[in-house]
Amino acid sequence: MSASIDTSQFRTGPNPVSLHAVRETAPGEEQSELCGGTAHVLPGERARASFEVEKMTNVLDGGVEQTARRRFIISPTEGQDVGDKVYWERSLLLSEHVRHFMGAHEDYLGKIIPTRSDAAFMSDNSMLTGSFINHYGLFLPTIAGQASGEQQTWWLPRTLTCQMIGVYCQTELGHGSNVRGLRTTATYDKERQQFVLHTPVLQAVKWWISGMGKVATHALVYAQLVIEGKEYGVHIFLLQLRDRDHRPIAGIELGDVGPKMGDNANDTGFLRLDHVRIPREHMLARWQHVTPDGRYVKSEKKTNPRVHYATMVFTRGGMIKAAGGWLARAVTIAARYSCVRKQGFLDTRSTPTHTAPERAVIDYRMQMYRVLKQLSLTYAIKFTGNWMLDNFKSIETLEDLSSLPEIAATAAGLKGLTTFLAANGMEDLRKCCGGHGYLLSSGIANHTADYVWQTTAEGDYVVMMLQCARFLVKSLEAAQATGKCPGPCGYMRAVHESNFSLERSAPPPAASPDRFLDLAYLVQLHEQFALSTLIDANAQFSAQKKTLPYDEAWNNSAVLLCTAVRAHCFTFMMSTFADQAQRVEDENCRAAVVQLARMFGLSNIMDNNWNGWINHAQLQLAKRALDTTMDAIRPDVVPLVDAFDIPDRVLQSALGRYDGNVYEALFEAALKSPLNTSDPFSGYKEHLERFLDLEFMEKPNELVPEARL
Repeated sequence: MSASIDTSQFRTGPNPVSLHAVRETAPGEEQSELCGGTAHVLPGERARASFEVEKMTNVLDGGVEQTARRRFIISPTEGQDVGDKVYWERSLLLSEHVRHFMGAHEDYLGKIIPTRSDAAFMSDNSMLTGSFINHYGLFLPTIAGQASGEQQTWWLPRTLTCQMIGVYCQTELGHGSNVRGLRTTATYDKERQQFVLHTPVLQAVKWWISGMGKVATHALVYAQLVIEGKEYGVHIFLLQLRDRDHRPIAGIELGDVGPKMGDNANDTGFLRLDHVRIPREHMLARWQHVTPDGRYVKSEKKTNPRVHYATMVFTRGGMIKAAGGWLARAVTIAARYSCVRKQGFLDTRSTPTHTAPERAVIDYRMQMYRVLKQLSLTYAIKFTGNWMLDNFKSIETLEDLSSLPEIAATAAGLKGLTTFLAANGMEDLRKCCGGHGYLLSSGIANHTADYVWQTTAEGDYVVMMLQCARFLVKSLEAAQATGKCPGPCGYMRAVHESNFSLERSAPPPAASPDRFLDLAYLVQLHEQFALSTLIDANAQFSAQKKTLPYDEAWNNSAVLLCTAVRAHCFTFMMSTFADQAQRVEDENCRAAVVQLARMFGLSNIMDNNWNGWINHAQLQLAKRALDTTMDAIRPDVVPLVDAFDIPDRVLQSALGRYDGNVYEALFEAALKSPLNTSDPFSGYKEHLERFLDLEFMEKPNELVPEARL
């Protein structure tokens, strides 16, 4: 099954890597030929904890019951190990993904309908991501939200029990974020009461569809509805892709788009349609339908034209939550490894021997800052993701959509920013692991490559930021006119005052570093910074509109608008983090979370170009507050990542193991490389041997003949 190798073959000699037996490593507390000597490090770090890890886990999960639910949800994978997947080829990755997924879910199909929280728990603990992310994450919610009651009786039971495997099929070769510009057509044939699905140009070919390449049986195709030559916009159509032999239906071309940077167990696919006919009843009809005689009829309940995109809003909310889960994997690995890894003598000016004590890399100030910054960001994203899931409840039924614009804009901005920050954070944490972080067996390299696509999927980072910007500009204008603004934009309310100015609305300067330790003050600073950047961006946009068309003015203002959205999203996250920190019931956990919220706010000030917006003296006070905060968090760094409760089978990391036996794990993982199955290597005889001095090689490690002259 596995393309990695059985290391037992090396325990006798000769073997491909040695003429003698390679002894198995043996973890312990003292270094030896077979021991890295690090078994005591992480237990020592855990003994320094200022809080109970289990209670912090409950805080992150949303309570004791939710922790129990999460552990139940991920329990089917206990005892499984797919850590060797880094050695597998794509065909094996796909096969093992399907086997692993179906094996974990088989006993529960049709018996448990996962909630959004359940789906988040699954995502945070996925071991071999692939095809089914689309089936459950997009296809199923769209059927539930967009299909009529009758259609749901046809398709939902089969979807829930995996009797049909579906994909959400929107993106095209030439179109992604501009959904209105999709080129695939669905033309109604009144005589036969069918829709004819067609990709009329090359750019219309459906592309980047997770799970379509080899696994899916059905697709929800987004296409332009055309009735008797009149366009009715983008609608959703259910299309069967493959027959009972799992072969393409007539008129359909589909396959895998090819290897990617990561996520290669996912058969990301393409789809070309050549006038494929489907029944009239296969247009999703909760909000509209086409009558047999070709009349387009809207439901009386369809009061919001954006209802078609509700599934995408939910998906983006899930991706915000997932960003925290994936970043948690990376910071767990980097934090644990940074405590285990020692490099550089404690006293470089008085070191009598090369075996003198060395410093743990976590205690180098820059390393500590990088790790703690990402740790605080992880907690911030997790709390923000919880907020998103809670607020989805108000639009869950799609009946009352009054809050949809606010939630959609918030989801867009936060999806763009959190996935961007998570991807960048994971890469920086990989670099924090030094050279070992480049190995796939480190776990962190593999996770980073598998995650990075999420910055683009379901809405590119910049496109999402600009989508949120439109909402912010409208909210600012409304606040100026009426003093009213949506919840996340409450900081704009001050602009309605008759004597408003940024100078008068700013919080008073801090008199000491302690002021920067006050979460309420950090929130005020973030709000003022967000308001300032938004006013600047809107001023440029307003000036541009006076002489240019709207779209041209908007495009010219895009850089400042994205800066404003970034500031707005950081402000929202800071406010949410501070609020949630104060609500933590356990006193010790609350103190630790407050420190992380401080770290989050202060690192934003340091890294997001606030220099100049607050003066040099204030910046120096903030830096001193940051030093105090880092010192307070340092003893808790391992317990804080332990609280994520990520099993080793999910981390799949030689560097981030719970037991801290890093060097033994690295060596044993190296033996598994398929290149170690033979020696010399394949191609040696053909390509290298004739260049070598074989007579010289017959007397290893002796003086060369020339040296005796």
